[in-house]
Amino acid sequence: MNHHRVTHVFDSHRFDVRHSTGLPALATNRLLGFAASTIIGIFFPIFLFEFFNESLVPVFVWFGVMYVLRAPLFILAAKFFTRFSLVASMCVGTFAWLFYYLGPYAIERFPDIPQNPLILMSLVAVAISAAFYWTPFHVDFSKFASQKKRGAQEGVLLALQRAISMFAPLFGGWVIVTYSYDTAFLIGLVVIILSLIPLAFIPSNPVQYEYGFFETFRIMFSKKYRYLTLSMIGYGAESSVSAVVWPIFLFIIFDGDHLSFGTFAGAVAIVGIVLQFFMGRYLDHHKKKKLLKWGVDFYALGWLGKAFFSSVVGVFAASTFHSFGAIFMGTPLHTLLHEKAADAGHYIDEFTTIREVATTIGRAAMMFGLIIVVSLWSINIAFVAAAIVSLLMTFLGRYQAKKLLSK
Repeated sequence: MNHHRVTHVFDSHRFDVRHSTGLPALATNRLLGFAASTIIGIFFPIFLFEFFNESLVPVFVWFGVMYVLRAPLFILAAKFFTRFSLVASMCVGTFAWLFYYLGPYAIERFPDIPQNPLILMSLVAVAISAAFYWTPFHVDFSKFASQKKRGAQEGVLLALQRAISMFAPLFGGWVIVTYSYDTAFLIGLVVIILSLIPLAFIPSNPVQYEYGFFETFRIMFSKKYRYLTLSMIGYGAESSVSAVVWPIFLFIIFDGDHLSFGTFAGAVAIVGIVLQFFMGRYLDHHKKKKLLKWGVDFYALGWLGKAFFSSVVGVFAASTFHSFGAIFMGTPLHTLLHEKAADAGHYIDEFTTIREVATTIGRAAMMFGLIIVVSLWSINIAFVAAAIVSLLMTFLGRYQAKKLLSK
């Protein structure tokens, strides 16, 4: 079947880089985006926690509604990049990301203006941003990465992200303490704008999403994709705990000290960076499934450690152990998923979209589950319950991934 393709502004001769794989430009875009999210994005759950008067329920409601909204948007975004291009979709996602940070920036900068509409704007904006950005990114990465060196390339990218993680949270915490949230969000906005530049140098990669809206959900739970779907639901549930619950938990541990939180996050990143760098190279010569199994075991134990330690020293030890598990699990998992996407050939965008929708469903389910937990028990019990649920979902993901990856 012929792909329907519409030219866009980056197709002009000036930006024609079809001789390039596009991977350096794509990686640069991702690293700049990661820097923006690590400087201030890691503090966003804390910002919401403080905005809602240190109540967890509205925070989980905010994220839960956002994830519910995001899931169908992935399918609409797929129709968009079929019509206009993957790069155009990533641009839309990046511009939406600006509005995501613009909301809290305006709240901090202009405290007298109505704030609830701005919080709602951020919710809608981040849902649009993720839906329009992530599928094109994963499709392009699967296409551009070398078949023989995909693990090493994945490992280098993740290692560079961990290098950024050493300094960005500390810098973000310092900016918040020294100046204010609005200055930190402003810096994030500038970095996001800079991340648009590499997109101009990514070669065109036409795709055509062939599933209809309701057909996508039907196929997602069909026998063909059932193992992928269940695995990604489990992964999404777990990752939402890391992204939303864990920063707030650390903020509580450090008695609301943003700088100490940023310093802690940077210290944990330093511990994992060397292992991350070599893990990618190791993957290309060893069985990814075996490493994935080890990683899930370490990762699960790390979550239990995080749940039961309350001192700074204990939390740091648990976080260090958890980071090792995350590297052993995350690098082979992401590499295998990109390999499966590349093997999907013409259906690479369908495979990736289904993966993203399933992950988002898992995140939404976890957030709404935590609302019930917080309503029935104390905040501390909520964190313990989150760790236990994450552990169970991770084991489910490993069981399903084993069947998926054996195909």
